[in-house]
Order: sequence, then structure tokens, then C-alpha cells
Amino acid sequence: MEKISDDSIELEEIPSDSESEQVIRKSYRLPVKNREQFFLKLEDNCFPLIDISDSGICVEVSADTEFPQDAILSGCKLVLGDNSFDNLVGEIVHISVDGEGNWISGIQWTAIDDDIQSELNATLTLLRREFFENA
Repeated sequence: MEKISDDSIELEEIPSDSESEQVIRKSYRLPVKNREQFFLKLEDNCFPLIDISDSGICVEVSADTEFPQDAILSGCKLVLGDNSFDNLVGEIVHISVDGEGNWISGIQWTAIDDDIQSELNATLTLLRREFFENA
């Protein structure tokens, strides 16, 4: 391996990518502050929410939680304060360690009834409004 001894870095402009200029983010993750009232219930276990979007959630897990990547979780109950959404189906998209050393898992919803999706979107709209008013 060659050791770099120059004190400067030469930057090269990357040509514009017309596709990336057309990308518009349709959703974003909303951080969750009250983890006692916002959680995922799966069987007898409750997992506090870290963040949520209309297509999935990120939850806090312990190091010994047995969620294999790509596993399908059925019978999920999502509790968002006074609202709850039953019988959701999600897929584990990642299990990792966050910047603070905590284990987290991302879950993407794979099967949501249209009525439940509408209710979830309405709840998320209220949470976003509340989040930005209190920011």
C-alpha cells in the first residue's frame, strides 16, 4: 500500500446525474420521543419505537433478540399513544447497532389493509404536525 504524504486533497467534480435530480422523497422517518406509549407488540414482547414512517418502523431490541434478517413478522401490533393497529405483517430489513451502541431493528410493512394504511397515515400526519410545532 502506498503512503500518501501530500497535505492537500484534489477534488473532482462529479457530473450531474439527471436521474438523481428527479428523485423526490415521498416519506421520511419521524423520531419518536415517548417510547413508553409508542411501541411494537409482538407476542408477549414490547419493542420501543425509535422512529416511524408510513412504510415501516425502527425499534430498539436487545442484543439477544432473535430476529433473523429477512424474517417475516406476522401478528404485529403497533401502538401509537391512544391508537393501535393490529395484525400488521412486517419484514426485518436490518438489525444493527446505532451510533450510541444500542441494538436496533428496521421493520418494513409488507401487508397492510388499505383502511389501516389510511388510519396510520392520518395518525402520522398528526404526529408530524405535533413534532414540528414542538421543534
